[in-house]
Amino acid sequence: MKKFLKILGIVLGSLVAIYLIIFVINVCCNTALRNYIKSFDKVDYSGVNRVVPVKEDGFYTFKTDGELKIMTITDIHIGGGFWTFKKDKKAIYEIMLMLQAEKPDLVILGGDNVYAVPGPGYGGGFTFNNKMVAKTVATLFNHAGVYFSTVLGNHDTEAFDYARRAEIGKHYASDKFEYSIFESMYTDKDAKTIPSVSNQFILVKNTAGKITKILLLIDSNDYVDTSIMSSIKQRYDVIHDAQVDWAAGVIKDLSKKEGLPDGEYLKTLLFLHIPVGEYRVALDELIEEVKDEKGNVTAYVQRENPGPDTEYVSGVWADDKVYYGGLNNGIEPAKEDKLFEVLCDEMHSVEAMFCGHDHLNNAVVRYKGVLLSYNYSVDNIAYKGIHEAGLQRGATLISLSSDGSYTIEHKNAYLDYGVPTDTFFNVYTDHELHPEWLRTVE
Repeated sequence: MKKFLKILGIVLGSLVAIYLIIFVINVCCNTALRNYIKSFDKVDYSGVNRVVPVKEDGFYTFKTDGELKIMTITDIHIGGGFWTFKKDKKAIYEIMLMLQAEKPDLVILGGDNVYAVPGPGYGGGFTFNNKMVAKTVATLFNHAGVYFSTVLGNHDTEAFDYARRAEIGKHYASDKFEYSIFESMYTDKDAKTIPSVSNQFILVKNTAGKITKILLLIDSNDYVDTSIMSSIKQRYDVIHDAQVDWAAGVIKDLSKKEGLPDGEYLKTLLFLHIPVGEYRVALDELIEEVKDEKGNVTAYVQRENPGPDTEYVSGVWADDKVYYGGLNNGIEPAKEDKLFEVLCDEMHSVEAMFCGHDHLNNAVVRYKGVLLSYNYSVDNIAYKGIHEAGLQRGATLISLSSDGSYTIEHKNAYLDYGVPTDTFFNVYTDHELHPEWLRTVE
C-alpha cells in the first residue's frame, strides 16, 4: 500500500510539475506576443475624418454625416501558447498591416478570437487559459488605437478552458481596454443551455441625431453544454428565443422613439459567429450535390433553376459544410431558431448578416431580400495547412453612408493589402486549401 501511495504521489507530483512548467511557458509566450504587438506603430488617423464613438442614451453611438468605415474580422484563433507561437505572430502581423492600411472607425470581431485548446490533434496553443489569450487579442486592437467590439464564438469558451463565457464578456468590457466598446447588454441566465453573453446594440446617427443604421451583435452561443464530448462532436447551440425577443423589443422601442409608423422598423446590420440555417438553405438552392450509389458527394454543380428566393452575389463556398447552429443535433437548418423569421420575415428590419465560423467560405448571397455574407477569416492554426493558404485570409469592409445605404467588400490580406507571403511561412494565393470542396456560381 505504501509503495502504491508513493508511486501515486510521484505521478501526481509529476503531472503538477508539468502543468506548472507549461503554464509558465504559456505566460511567457503571451507576454512575448504582447511585446510583439507593441513593436508596431499605432494606426495613424491623421488626415482621416475619424468617427469616434460616444455613449448616448445607454448605447455606444457613432455620429457622422459622412461615411462610417467598419472592418469585420473573424476567427483570429490566437492559440497563445508555445505550440502556436510563430503562427500567432503571423496572425498579429497580418491584422496589424490591414488595420494600418484601412484605418477603420470600428472593428467588429466575428468570434473565435482565441483557440486555447490542446496542441496535438487540435492544433491549439496548449494553453487552457482563454482569458489570458483574450487579453492578448484585446491588447492588439487597444495598442493599435482602433475602437472594437466582438461577438463570441464557440472556441472562445471551450470545455477545456479556464474561464466561462460571462467572465470572458466582462474581460472585453474592462476599463483597461480604452478602445473596447464591448458590453453585454443582455444575457438569459435561465437558458437551458449555456447563457448567452455577447449581445449588443451599437447605433449610427447623423449629426442631427437621427438613427441611420443599427448594428446588432448577437451571441450565436457555443455548445449545448460544457461537456468535452459536446465540443468534440461539435454539438453547436442555436440562438435562443429569448435573445430574439430581446433584440426585437429593442428595435421596436428605438423605431418608435424615432417616430416610425407602427409596423415599420429601423434597418439593422447583424453580426454573429455561427451562421444561421438560412445560409445552408441558400447554398442548397444554388448548388446541387452529386452523389454516388453509396451517398458520397462526388461533385458540386450549379442548379439550372435556383429557388426564387435566392440570388448569388459573390464569393465561394470552400469549406466542406455550412456549420450552422444545431447542425449535429438533428435540427433542420431553417428551423434551428426563429431569428430570421422574426427580424427578417416579420419585421423586415435586418437587411444583412455577417458571420464567420466556416473559415474557408467567403460567399455572399441574397436570400429573401436579406444579404447573407461570410467574413474573411485570419485563422492560421485550426485547419491543417491553413497557415500556408492565402485566398481566404483577410477582412470584410462595410462602408455606411449617412443616407442609410452601404457597400461591402472582401479584401484579401495578401492580394489587396500587400501583406508579404514569405515573412513567417511561404503562403500560396493561387488555389484553395481544399479544391475538392469548392462550390461557386459563375
